Amino acid sequence: MGLLRFQARKEIIELGLIPQNVLDDILDKSDIVELIASYIPLKKSGRNFKANCPFHHEKTPSFTVSPDKQIYHCFGCGAGGNAFNFLMKYERVEFIDAVKVLAHKTNVMLPSVEERLPEESSFIKDLYKINELAASYYTSNLLNQDTGKPAHTYLARRNVSKESIVKFRLGYSINAWDGLLKYARQRGVSPDILNKAGLALPSSKDNSFYDRFRHRLIFPIFDSKDKIIAFGARVLDDSLPKYVNSPETPIYTKGRHLYGLNLAKSAIAQADYVIIVEGYMDMISAYQGGVENIVASCGTALTTEQIRLLKRFTNEVVMVYDADQAGQMASLRNLDILITEGLSVRLVSLPTGEDPDSYVNKFGGSGFRKLVENAKDLFSYKLDLLLQKYKKNTPEGKTKIVSEMLPTLSRIPNAVLKSSYLKKLAQDLDIDEEALKIELQKVRGAYSYSYEPDTKQKLDSSGVMKVAERILVTLMLEDSKLVGNVMKELDYEAFQDGTIRKIVKVLYDFYREGKDITPNKIISYLDDESSPELISELISDTHIYNDKEKNLRDCIKWVKHSLLKDRLKILQTEIRAAEVNNDHARLKELLNQYSTLIKERNFICAEEKRSEN
Repeated sequence: MGLLRFQARKEIIELGLIPQNVLDDILDKSDIVELIASYIPLKKSGRNFKANCPFHHEKTPSFTVSPDKQIYHCFGCGAGGNAFNFLMKYERVEFIDAVKVLAHKTNVMLPSVEERLPEESSFIKDLYKINELAASYYTSNLLNQDTGKPAHTYLARRNVSKESIVKFRLGYSINAWDGLLKYARQRGVSPDILNKAGLALPSSKDNSFYDRFRHRLIFPIFDSKDKIIAFGARVLDDSLPKYVNSPETPIYTKGRHLYGLNLAKSAIAQADYVIIVEGYMDMISAYQGGVENIVASCGTALTTEQIRLLKRFTNEVVMVYDADQAGQMASLRNLDILITEGLSVRLVSLPTGEDPDSYVNKFGGSGFRKLVENAKDLFSYKLDLLLQKYKKNTPEGKTKIVSEMLPTLSRIPNAVLKSSYLKKLAQDLDIDEEALKIELQKVRGAYSYSYEPDTKQKLDSSGVMKVAERILVTLMLEDSKLVGNVMKELDYEAFQDGTIRKIVKVLYDFYREGKDITPNKIISYLDDESSPELISELISDTHIYNDKEKNLRDCIKWVKHSLLKDRLKILQTEIRAAEVNNDHARLKELLNQYSTLIKERNFICAEEKRSEN
C-alpha cells in the first residue's frame, strides 16, 4: 500500500501516520473563528458569527461559525464541519494537506511519514522518479523525427497539435521488446524496479524482462498534484487490444484518478461544472478546442472516489457519451452514484456515429460547447431512453419505466425538485400521481443496472424513524453520558440511515475507548463529506430537549419498533415467495423466524407498558 492511499483521514488515523492525539492537539489549539475570518469577513451574531457562505451564492447570510463548538454550518447549502473540513473545502486540498496547514498555524509538530515508514517512503519516491524517467524516454522517442514518425503520423491524422503534445506530455514506445529496459539500465535502474512500477513484465521463458508498452502512443496519467502515477498506451492501427494501461501500483489505484484533472481543475472551479468524457483523445481534443473544464473517466464507470475528487472543485457534472447503446447504458450506471453524492447531473447524447473527439474535429470546440450547453437534465435523459426501450401505452411498459425511474428519483435530495419530476412522470405516462407516490415510498435505492443495493436501504423507514435517529445522535453529541445508554439498547447497525450509522459507530468507539466526545473531534474520524455536514447541522439546531431521558427512551422505542416492523414486512414477502415456489423447508424456516419476531415485539410492548405504569 502506498502513501497516496493514506490521504484519506481514516487511513491516516488507523495506520498511525498521524496519531489521533496529535490531530486532537491541533484542533484544541485552533480557533475556527480566527481561521475562517482569515478567508472571509465574519460578523458577530449572539454567541456565534455569521457571513455569506463562501460555498454558494447568497444575499442573506446563512453561514454560521460557533466558537463554543468549533464547527461551522451553512443553513443554505448544508456545508459544515470542523477546521479541517473548512480548509479542505475552501482550499480544495486533501485531509493530510489541511492537517499540515493547521499544524503549522498552531505550532504542532507532525511526525514525519518518512520516519514512520522509511522503506516504503523511499520506494514511493523511486516509483515517481522512474515514472518521470519513463515519460522522458517516451517523449524523446516521439520528438525524434525518425523513431517518432509512426506516432507523428497518427497524431497528425487525429489533428493533435504540437502544443497539446507538449502540454499532455505525450510519448511513443518504440517497436522493441527492451527499449525502455535499455534506457533505464543505462541510468542505473534495474528491470525488477521497472516491473514493480508496472513498466516491464517478466518473461515466461527465463528470468529476463520485457517492455510492457511497445509500438504505442503513450499518455502519462497524472494525479491532481501533477505527479505521474501511471500510463495509458494506444495502438497506432486497428490491432487489439486498442489500449493497454498500467497495472495498479503502490502509487496508482484504478478508480481514484481522472485523466486531465491536473490541467482542468482551475477551469472546472471557474466554470463551476465539469464535463466528463470517456477516452484520452476525447479529453485532449476538447481541451485543445478551448473546452478546458473537462476530464476523462478512461472508459470506466465513475467511482465514489472519483466523484469526491471532483466535488472539491464543483457540484455540477455534464456527462458526454457516445451515441451507441453501451455508452447510454454507461450513463445510466453512473446516474445514481452521482445523485447520491449530491451532484447536479446533466447528460449529452452525441449524434449517431460520433464520439467527443470526432465531434470536436468536425464542429470545433465552440460546437462542442454548444452541445454541452443544451445537455438534458438526468430525468429527461433517462426517461427518453426508457421510452425508446419500453412501450408507454401498455401496463407492462408503464410498470417497467416506473420501476427504472423511481430509484433515481428517490435519491434526489431536493424535495421540490423530486416532486416536480414525479408530477411530470405521472403526466408523461398518464398515471395517477398518488399511485406513483405510494410506489416511491417503497423504493430505497434498489437499482437494476450496476450494483447490488445496500440491504439496509431496502428497509422502509418512516419519517418518524428518521427524526428519531437524528434526535438520538443530537442527544449523544450534546451529552456523552447518553452514548452508553443508547449502546445498551441499540447496535449501531440498527440505525437505518447510512450517514447516521457511520456517526453512531464512531460515537460508540469513542465511548468504549474513553475518549473525549466533542463534535469537532468526532468529525475528524469521518472520511466522507455528508457526515460532518450532518453533525454540524444537528449541533447548530436551536431546538432544546428539556427532558433528555424521556426523548432518549421514546426515540429508542421508535427505532426498535421500526426495525421489527420492517423485518416483519420483509419476512412476509419472503414467505409469500416460498409458498408460490412450494419451498416447504424454506417456508418452515421463515415461519419460525416470523413467530420469533412477533414474540419479540410483544415482549417489547409489554416492557414498555410496565415502565409506563
